[in-house]
Amino acid sequence: MILALHRNKDLNCRGFTLIETLMVIALIGILSVVTFDVITDTLTESRFDETVAKMNQIKSAMLGNPDIREVSTRTSFGFLGDLGAIPTLAQGISALVTNPGLPVYAISASGRFGLGWNGPYLTGSGSGVDYTTDAWGTAFVYSPTASPPTLVSYGADKVAGGTGFNQDITVTMPTEMTTATVSGFICQSGAPFANAAEVQLNYPNGLGVLTQPTQVLAPADNGQFSFSSIPYGVRSVTIYRPSKAGATSTLGPIVFTVDKPNFIIPCDRIDINN
Repeated sequence: MILALHRNKDLNCRGFTLIETLMVIALIGILSVVTFDVITDTLTESRFDETVAKMNQIKSAMLGNPDIREVSTRTSFGFLGDLGAIPTLAQGISALVTNPGLPVYAISASGRFGLGWNGPYLTGSGSGVDYTTDAWGTAFVYSPTASPPTLVSYGADKVAGGTGFNQDITVTMPTEMTTATVSGFICQSGAPFANAAEVQLNYPNGLGVLTQPTQVLAPADNGQFSFSSIPYGVRSVTIYRPSKAGATSTLGPIVFTVDKPNFIIPCDRIDINN
């Protein structure tokens, strides 16, 4: 009886067999691979989302946020609104954080609106965030002269092309979000103006300097004028009669906000009898 109890005790205390040990090691290996893949996929997705968010921040810094308004008037136009263009290739994304030598923001007496570099345009730029690279540490490909201008990340694999998280991430800045045709009719007590005049549009030239192109109107034009490729933002117009050089009367500068591709200055804003 004593011998039988001793044998049972030995059986209960025996260790793993070689096969059992190998099976446990294999199971641990499988679980480790699965866990590693899950962690890797989660990290990659996180970096993908971080890159998309950073690129949208850069776009907003360049073009402003159309949802920021006072009453019903848009007030956010970013670098484009202040300088008259998005950064050049030479200036790069860094121009949104550090002034690359552009005129400092100031109110123009002849234009009656502010222009010049008024950054930094990227929030959190003082926290050590590198806005020139994506979440994988790869430099963004910025193409301001492309049609339309683009900002590209090559994704997780850091090379052009790919699918899934390896695909290129592209943010575009189409013309309809950057420049407009600005038109209007000079009025005289609400009726079309049928005399000679010269219309001057005031806006920054792309480098933060005021530019003032003019358009000469004959009586047959009935006060109609139009300027193309005007950058979004706060702008103004000045009307001289009968010409700028020989003006007997001047209307303006009249300040307005360009915020859509085809912008028409309301007639009551440019009525010479108001």
